[in-house]
Amino acid sequence: MGCNLRKPASGSSPGPGSSTGPFSIGGVVTGLASGSNGLVIQDNAIDNLTITGNGTFTFKTAIVSGKGYDVSVSTPPSAPAQTCTVANFAGTATANVTNVQITCSTGTLSIGGTVVGLLGIGLVLQNNGGDDLAIATSNPFTFKTAVAINSSYKVTVLTQPTSPTQTCTVTNGIGTAATNVGNIQITCSAGTISIGGTITGLAKGGSGIVLQDNGVDTLAVKANGTFTMPTLLIAGAGYKITILSQPSGPNQACVVTQGSGIANAKVTNVQIVCPAIFHTIGGTVVGLVGTTSKIVLQNNLGDNLTVTSNGAFTFNTSIADGSTYDVSLLSWNPDSQPAVGLVIWGYQGTATSAVTSVIVDCGHNDWSWFDGSSSADQKGTFTTPTPAPPTFDSDSPGGRKYPATWTDSSGNLWLFGGFGLTFTQGVTPPATDLDDMWEYTGTQNYFGSYNNIWKNLIPAFTAGPAPRTGAVTWTQPGAGGDLFLFGGENGGGSFYNDVWRYHIVPGAPGTWTHVSGSANQNGVYGTQGVAAASNFPGSRWGATGRIDATGKVWIFGGFGYDSASATPGLLNDLWNYDISTGQWTWVSGSMTANQSGNYGTLGTPAGTNIPGARETSMSWIDASGNFWLFGGFDFDSVGTPAALNDLWEFTGNQWTWKSGANVANQIGIYGTQGVAAATNVPGARWSSAAWTDAVGNLWLFGGQGYDSTGNGSLSDLWAFTGGQWVWVKGPASVSQAGIYGTTTPGPTIYPYVGNGPGTRIAPGYWIDPFNQFWMFGGEGFDLGGTNGNGLLNDLWRYLPYPNFPSQN
Repeated sequence: MGCNLRKPASGSSPGPGSSTGPFSIGGVVTGLASGSNGLVIQDNAIDNLTITGNGTFTFKTAIVSGKGYDVSVSTPPSAPAQTCTVANFAGTATANVTNVQITCSTGTLSIGGTVVGLLGIGLVLQNNGGDDLAIATSNPFTFKTAVAINSSYKVTVLTQPTSPTQTCTVTNGIGTAATNVGNIQITCSAGTISIGGTITGLAKGGSGIVLQDNGVDTLAVKANGTFTMPTLLIAGAGYKITILSQPSGPNQACVVTQGSGIANAKVTNVQIVCPAIFHTIGGTVVGLVGTTSKIVLQNNLGDNLTVTSNGAFTFNTSIADGSTYDVSLLSWNPDSQPAVGLVIWGYQGTATSAVTSVIVDCGHNDWSWFDGSSSADQKGTFTTPTPAPPTFDSDSPGGRKYPATWTDSSGNLWLFGGFGLTFTQGVTPPATDLDDMWEYTGTQNYFGSYNNIWKNLIPAFTAGPAPRTGAVTWTQPGAGGDLFLFGGENGGGSFYNDVWRYHIVPGAPGTWTHVSGSANQNGVYGTQGVAAASNFPGSRWGATGRIDATGKVWIFGGFGYDSASATPGLLNDLWNYDISTGQWTWVSGSMTANQSGNYGTLGTPAGTNIPGARETSMSWIDASGNFWLFGGFDFDSVGTPAALNDLWEFTGNQWTWKSGANVANQIGIYGTQGVAAATNVPGARWSSAAWTDAVGNLWLFGGQGYDSTGNGSLSDLWAFTGGQWVWVKGPASVSQAGIYGTTTPGPTIYPYVGNGPGTRIAPGYWIDPFNQFWMFGGEGFDLGGTNGNGLLNDLWRYLPYPNFPSQN
């Protein structure tokens, strides 16, 4: 900070001794911080002198009698950084000079500029009503006292010069100092008559205009209003105002009227008229749906504009520069946004250029942050009784990964256990395996409400299944259906094949019932395709499962026990479970662990085809009741244990390899966002979130795996529709922070198209009866994006287009 910050001298101060020279040049340094280093001053731009402390100084090189000296700051001090100003810096050496004064200060900025046209003596300037500065000649100047950063300054003339009498005026004398100020101009003239007038029509966002009087006196003007040229004229002198530089950005051709004449009195009638500038008002519509989609927008409660599709829009009527705009919604067709709200972002402002920033967000294809923290590793919170409006209930499960989740028949979200942080004292930190049960209500409230809350129904370590991660869940079909849980692992070496049933009691804690199974059991496979009471899968973690429309539960693979081995391994067996009878059927795959896949021909079903053994893969049931499987940490066609991006369909008792590679660790091919293509494919990954929408499309979010260049945690959103993958939303790169938006969870939630969860692995997830996808926590990146291993407890909602892949 602070180079060459000086105050002109009123003359040299003679020292004792010889009057013939050469003469020494020196003075005093004050305000230099103790221990400061780096202050270097110069005389005549060549004689450097390093200053290490306060006190007197003398330059090494003396000056011949009658020669000039000019002292400046070459390098300001650092550690700490300071601003140093120079007073009495220049003059002619007729004796030893001892009155150069250097004043240093910390956290400040210099205030200065240039004096032009000074002929008389006695000119004194002030800043902020003090800090008097005497000026002797037309030169640059700097006030002795620096000002604090971002503080205001106001430079005025305290005393006008005499002999001859002059009037000095100040230009650019008022402002706020964000950097060193050096553009203040003091213009002195022998006259007393000012020349000025009025500027109208100047664009607010433009460069401004530069005026000139008599071809020499210039003035830059940035805003409409009155102006006065810097130089005063003597009575009877002529004036001629012209435009030296027309405005740009936008360009304007301004015209001068009454711009010339004889100055016999103060002139105020010069007119600078700039042609009117008009700006268009518009933006972008996103998320609009419906077979007869139509919304009607207004600007400033008029200028109706009908919009029938997503994309850019512009109102028909432009508005004048500097005018305000206010975009609002007049009406919409009922089928355009069924049960969904609409939010307009950036709807108000002042137009200084074409406005394209208004966003009409119709909600579809939006992520909304509904609950939990934007920071990782949060302990859960629990309040009894539940707060009543107007207090919002901010209770939430603690951060965790691999929880078990269900959606009940009313659309409420249920969460059990996982590896994470509890709301209780003890054991947190560190994180541990949990067995707490939570319910989230209010999924039907699009904009949220006081009823959108988490409720802890069963505290950790009190009842039900043992604490665990990596279980499979399903909800019994029908109204009030019970919640089922199978398998998982407790982190202490226990793998489970137990089935538990949770009976929902509305508004109260329910009860767990143990149905079958235990820990660390080998599987009893029986005869393939034949159900039997003695059959059951081996204990396992990280299996994947789904329930179809007939109530049949499908469970595939995981890491655990096969039919005979004493140690767990990766599995590729496919099972059915009948809720009504409690019987298991071994459907497909091997009863021996660690099997490689047999892919056959892409797109061709065969009885010999089989996915390789794997854990934490993703599965779906499509609209026809077929079972689908993607990726996971698994064995490929050559037995490599790593991540895959193979997609399989099981139908007609046969597997078909549908997409992706048959070898491990493949990068993703993203293509164009929103556009399906045969070449598109997600990168290999495991522990993602997956769901099936209302029309049977398969959806995939995040996980641990590969983007287009490398690997890490992901937050890309994909859909498989019509036999092709579509990259729908989210970054095409790993290790990205979350974008949580401008509002925090509360009784009102405002969706925004730019929001999105950070990259993560092993979240809890749900699809509700309203075709909304919900996701909780996992391990990954929070708002700060600095810790990819953080345990998250944020709750997000994603609303897809109901007619995906068609998006208007």
